[in-house]
Amino acid sequence: MRVLSVVVFLMMNVSIVEAEIPDHHAHVGSSEVQFNYEFLEFKNSKQKEDGRRYGMTLDHQDTQHHFQLYMEHTDTKTKPVMPKDLSVNKYAFKYQYSMSKKETLSFIYMNIDDNLIAAVDGTNIYGLGYSYKSLSLMQYVSDYRDFNVYQSDVKWGMKKEFDTFTLKGAVMGKYIHLQDRLGNVYTQKTKQDYFTLGLKVHAEYEDWHIGAVGYVGERIFAVMNEGLRVQHHAMAFEKSYMFSVGRAFDDVFVNLRYIKQFATEVPIGNEDVEVSNIAVNVSYSF
Repeated sequence: MRVLSVVVFLMMNVSIVEAEIPDHHAHVGSSEVQFNYEFLEFKNSKQKEDGRRYGMTLDHQDTQHHFQLYMEHTDTKTKPVMPKDLSVNKYAFKYQYSMSKKETLSFIYMNIDDNLIAAVDGTNIYGLGYSYKSLSLMQYVSDYRDFNVYQSDVKWGMKKEFDTFTLKGAVMGKYIHLQDRLGNVYTQKTKQDYFTLGLKVHAEYEDWHIGAVGYVGERIFAVMNEGLRVQHHAMAFEKSYMFSVGRAFDDVFVNLRYIKQFATEVPIGNEDVEVSNIAVNVSYSF
């Protein structure tokens, strides 16, 4: 009932107010491979300095089935207070089944390999979703070592086509509930419930794609990017924004993104942390 009441509240009150990565197009009947490189910089952090992230996505979509496999590796240089630098591997698998032109089911599995934080190493994340027309609902369960995270997402999409111009958008809500958070030092200073609202806008003109995403409201241990990424450290993100520009060159698509996020390192109570992210994605369809 808790999840249902939050979903109803979101649907009635959603308004324009890690940031998500906008998809630039569907590719029914083809496959796609994507590579991404990201540079991360942490300002005012007492734990991290900067990092590099490398990722690869394998993607196949036909009229009924859509498979996505995402693998990423992140190296982060830490401050001397930490015992060693951070090295993280994440793996995500997403399967979508189109029951009809209007209805889709989604199944998600993620795994985290973290060399530094034992509380999050080995975490398994499961997701189940349903979409009908423009409405999408997702439920995630993140099974961390000493606590669990339950996340409910709702998204309402929209699309408007002109002669040579297409405008897409979505309003999004995330409700996050932490279970057994008081049983360990890593999460005992977190809140039990978090709630955030987001807006996504995406414009297409000929071969050009421009996107923007913004979030307000706190979130922690949040599953992002439609179930393919997760913010797995105990950082409470208060607001985020992202801008992107991309261009298609026949079967190749190149996308540049800038992401800015503001957060608190919860276990040590360090506020006003700024995380900047510059990223480039290159995908090839075949």
